[in-house]
Amino acid sequence: MGLNGKPLTAAQPASIPAMKLMPEYFKELGYTTHLVGKWGVGYERWNSTPTYRGFDSFFGFYNEFTSYYDYLSTWTLKNTSYTGFDLRKGTEPAWEFAGQYATDVFTDYSVKLIQNHDPNLPLFMILSHLAVHSANEGKLLEAPQEAINKFKHVYDSNRRTYAAMVSKLDDSVGLIVDALEKKGMLQNSVIVFVSDNGAPTIGRFRNWGSNYPLRGIKSTLFEGGVRAVGFLWSPLLVQSQRVSSELIHVTDWMPTLYSAAGGDISLLDPNMDGLDQWSSLVYDLSSPRTDMLININDQERAAALRFHNWKLVLGAPIHPGFDDHIGDSGKGILYEVKYNTSNVYNSPAGISIAKVSYTITAAEEYRLLRGQAIVRCANHRGKANPCDLESGEVCLYDILRDPCEENNLAKYFPNVVRSMKRALVEYKSGAVPLVSKEPDIERADPKLFQYTWNPWLDCADATCKV
Repeated sequence: MGLNGKPLTAAQPASIPAMKLMPEYFKELGYTTHLVGKWGVGYERWNSTPTYRGFDSFFGFYNEFTSYYDYLSTWTLKNTSYTGFDLRKGTEPAWEFAGQYATDVFTDYSVKLIQNHDPNLPLFMILSHLAVHSANEGKLLEAPQEAINKFKHVYDSNRRTYAAMVSKLDDSVGLIVDALEKKGMLQNSVIVFVSDNGAPTIGRFRNWGSNYPLRGIKSTLFEGGVRAVGFLWSPLLVQSQRVSSELIHVTDWMPTLYSAAGGDISLLDPNMDGLDQWSSLVYDLSSPRTDMLININDQERAAALRFHNWKLVLGAPIHPGFDDHIGDSGKGILYEVKYNTSNVYNSPAGISIAKVSYTITAAEEYRLLRGQAIVRCANHRGKANPCDLESGEVCLYDILRDPCEENNLAKYFPNVVRSMKRALVEYKSGAVPLVSKEPDIERADPKLFQYTWNPWLDCADATCKV
């Protein structure tokens, strides 16, 4: 698509090109489709916005971020600061929600969508929370004070606010699951919870999240930047209650969930990057994916690739100093608060799923699963081989044995390095030119649209006016 690299900025005249998107496939299967929260993939024309790209309804924001209470998104473009309101219901600005906390607003709206939904019809809903993304400079993190007060044991004030934001996200999951159960829909649902990247622990738009013990942060090619938190829950899973280390890529969700919904995979575009993982997930089979392109960044001349257990990283560091950063261990607290599995078991989500399935039968099982999910660095006993990208080295890691990327094995497995380099060249041969368009802020200036971020092209008539 030519959209790899940095996220689209406000006023950038670019978006996902004309092609069928995920909600359009689900509409063909009879689903009603809803997007709540972040869009983030272009809005220069109305035809680029959610309700023109397959969603029956949209309630959220267009840009990469907005603020948590007043829904203002501020950008510095061409050395000038621009601020606009960024919250929409359909195509109309949703002014009435200003002053209400975003996580609660998006949760309440999603719950109402479920409550008002006809349970005889299938539902496809993406809730793309603003949390826990940072917001505008000067006010990066926000949470209700009563939520912050729950975490007085966290001595760092920013980490304390971050914990409160995650807690509100926990509340959101519980309310959504509870709404599905009360509507009688949970027993035939598939719930995916996934992040898009690691935390930006440091840097300009930091959120103080931690990827510990993984190295690197958001925007790096190391595991702290690209290995995302995720889980899948459904009564349809035959082999449930497990932690999986199988390889799955974000592009796999499209064919996987389409298959789960009863779609015929053979009808999908054969050039689609994603692989159908549904059978693997349901029956605990090996993943059909053996390799995964993490990124090829021509601008920074850096790339990374997975092949089975191997990971190759090469090129100059995209952000020197970020690659080796290791976040907070979570042990720097004023007093200990033990992980309480009974609270998890008796949470709104725990109570709801217990009504429709028997996947977890005791609180102790949560502790065992948590233990299996913890990432532990390999103990190299001082024999690790560090890798220095800045000096031109190539990094090769056995990720299954070395998830913290401490032991560079490139000089011991030169054939693996050569093979993976050839794979990168093959991937690159299919690349299209990177979309590189300067922000069109003169025409997209929020002051032209009642101080909102608004589509601005094809505006010969009144269709672009707020």
